[in-house]
Amino acid sequence: MQITTVAIDDIQIGQRHRKELGDIDGLAQSISDDGLLQPIGVTPDHRLVFGYRRLVACRDNLGWAEIPAVVISIENLTKAEWIENTIRKNLTASEMVAITDTLRSFYRGGDRCSEQYRKNGTGVTKKEACEIAGWKLDKYDDAKKVVEQAIPELVQLMDEEKVSLHAAAQLANEPKSIQREAVKRLEQATTAAERRAIVRTVRRIKNAKMLAARRRAELNAPKSSDSVRLYHCRFQQLRKIASLKPESAQCVLTDIPYDGEFLNQLGELARFAADLLVVGGVFVCYVGQHRLNEKLRIFDEFLTYQWMGTSRWVGQANEMHTVKVVSNSTPFLVYTKGERSKDEWTKWLDTLEFDQKEKDYHPWQKPLAEIECLLRYFTKPGDLVIDPCGGGFTTAVACLRLGRRCVSCDIEKAFVVRGLERLAEEDVSSVEEEADLILAEAVA
Repeated sequence: MQITTVAIDDIQIGQRHRKELGDIDGLAQSISDDGLLQPIGVTPDHRLVFGYRRLVACRDNLGWAEIPAVVISIENLTKAEWIENTIRKNLTASEMVAITDTLRSFYRGGDRCSEQYRKNGTGVTKKEACEIAGWKLDKYDDAKKVVEQAIPELVQLMDEEKVSLHAAAQLANEPKSIQREAVKRLEQATTAAERRAIVRTVRRIKNAKMLAARRRAELNAPKSSDSVRLYHCRFQQLRKIASLKPESAQCVLTDIPYDGEFLNQLGELARFAADLLVVGGVFVCYVGQHRLNEKLRIFDEFLTYQWMGTSRWVGQANEMHTVKVVSNSTPFLVYTKGERSKDEWTKWLDTLEFDQKEKDYHPWQKPLAEIECLLRYFTKPGDLVIDPCGGGFTTAVACLRLGRRCVSCDIEKAFVVRGLERLAEEDVSSVEEEADLILAEAVA
């Protein structure tokens, strides 16, 4: 081979099988700044062998009339194109990260502090470094995360292109144990579809492990009446009577009266929840459809909306004569105090359906299994759950079963007494009624 200078107009391009030229403007800028680092390849009779992108950049963007070229004696140009683009090994993703970082460091003189490097005009941004290196910014960010956070085995699979950059970056966010499980699954995968589905597979594994850990914690959690306290009072008095401290609860789970009369207290309830919840704590509230728009506006003043779920049942429906509707469902709202860390959410179903109503302890009673579902979705063993509208005290019973602490109240003394009896029927350690029941005689 020999290097010579060839007139661009004399070069015969012929049929090219690679159609995607990528960022020609960025390549031209790189050639303008740093020169042509690698010449193109042509046959002795000036047929192009390789370097079509460089040729286009120099011809169309830079206006060159001549270009350095390596003269190669080869007859089959299609085979040459295949060798150049397939057989010859490209840089791995981690090598590209290293090159991009070196470019940034070189142009900045080693300075990586904020925007200071721009003041003397010698620096390049991360985006500019990626353009010089010849790849997209989002791919660099994904690969960089993998290089910095992933276990070596996952980095290797990324470099071997057995997992995409984006999938590898998502897996790099997971604990090392989950990453090792992902690597194991990737190595066992026999099809491209299985490798593409690795992130979903790992999420299922993670959720299953999380659920198993919570179930073990529920089984091992002490089930004592000391962890569940019921009070006869208005919810506005509960904080003082139960000595509840600000930001002490992980969840407020309740079923409010749906009529218009309670709407006047809704702002107090929202403020009550916001005061007692930890940052990121969850407020789950059955609200009914009646004047739902007003309820949403009130809650929005104090809490951060996340989603609305639906509780459905089979059997006798509720008739709403004013709007001529027959209803077999009740909406419940999910709010948080501030933003909740998404890592703390377990995957949850927003439509809960049960065979029939349960009304043994209260006319508005919710199914125990449904409340247990919500507690498993949004709390973990040992968390403090507050139910300011106890009713049949299903939340209290579910907390006792699942190893959560609970403080609950109701304005009707008969329901509080019935709630204590219900707790006693759970066949756990005895409920000391005098200690658990603090009566607030003045119910305003």
